[in-house]
Amino acid sequence: MKILQISSTFFPVNGGQEKVVYEISKRLVKRGHKVDILTTDMLCTGKVKEKERKDGVNIIRIKNNFYLGGYGFSEEAKKWLEDNRENYDVAHSHGYNRFLSEFSIWALRNKLPTIFTPHGFIHTKKNYLFKIIHDLTVGRLIKNATQLTALTKLDFENYKKLGVEKEKITEVPNGVDIKKFSKITRKGVSKFKKKYGLLKTVLFVGRIHESKGIQYLIEAIKDIDCKLMIIGEDVGYKKELEKKIKNLNLEKKVIFTGHLEEKEKITAYKACDIFVLFSEWEGFGITVIEAMAAGKPVIVSNRGSLPFLVKDKKEGFVIPFKNVNILRGKIKFLLGKNKIAGKMGKSGAEEVKKYDWESVVSRYLEVYKKAQRNRNE
Repeated sequence: MKILQISSTFFPVNGGQEKVVYEISKRLVKRGHKVDILTTDMLCTGKVKEKERKDGVNIIRIKNNFYLGGYGFSEEAKKWLEDNRENYDVAHSHGYNRFLSEFSIWALRNKLPTIFTPHGFIHTKKNYLFKIIHDLTVGRLIKNATQLTALTKLDFENYKKLGVEKEKITEVPNGVDIKKFSKITRKGVSKFKKKYGLLKTVLFVGRIHESKGIQYLIEAIKDIDCKLMIIGEDVGYKKELEKKIKNLNLEKKVIFTGHLEEKEKITAYKACDIFVLFSEWEGFGITVIEAMAAGKPVIVSNRGSLPFLVKDKKEGFVIPFKNVNILRGKIKFLLGKNKIAGKMGKSGAEEVKKYDWESVVSRYLEVYKKAQRNRNE
């Protein structure tokens, strides 16, 4: 099968969507399929190649003309799709509220079987007016997709508001490479702990952004005997967090590592005692299932998709967003109850098996084949 993956942004941009596109693409190639990724240079810093090949996947990067608050616009991408669409059997477009992904669904309608995956919908109050306008106009272009996928049951509600027929939607989650976590040795974990001076450790992995709720996590650990490790790239909020850390006199308890390479990041998961993602909203939450793959108890907010990933009191705790007192109490509880924390970690390690990337790719292939059948009927 010749498959075109479409994503407005791709590596070196680091995010959940970019990771998913890469992971499914390289695995499709290993299964004998031809995969090209059509993307733009939006959000890329420095010089990037127009064409490159990685793990057997061809990456075609086109100039983005306008940023438009992250929505983007590429005239050249429009022409590329018109000139090259006949070279593919199916197209899989990624990302709601992005020009290239939504326009592609419109441009390829009735010409090529298409699949759309949103990777989360607009949710913040800051963008609420734009959300209303977008959902009533351009956002409805995704109805033209042959098939659509939902990361969790939460997406079904958003699709319904956009007028998408339920029969066209298949639930396919994001994935995790479970094998990578089994390759981390005790020696490697010990070395990592020694490097960062870790004993009892609470871990956060993700972009350093206000919506991730890191500010509440910092408040929560104030009177707890532990360290907080924050792994991820700053997108403009780190200075605010550093002010809070200084005001609370927590400089010796909070560690910013910046971006870590994959193996070291996985080691961090194995080295921590608890993982926390206290976000305002998550379209999925890949870092949550990564922590579960490492056998760690997780604490998440009750927002977005997170309650669909974690069963309260089984793999960890689901608690009200912004409630620092409850967050503090649950962290204290897990750090002081090794048997319960271990039991939750084992439950998560078992639950996460259904998110293995190989299983996820198989499910996507079924959606691709279904799109082809529906297109030919």
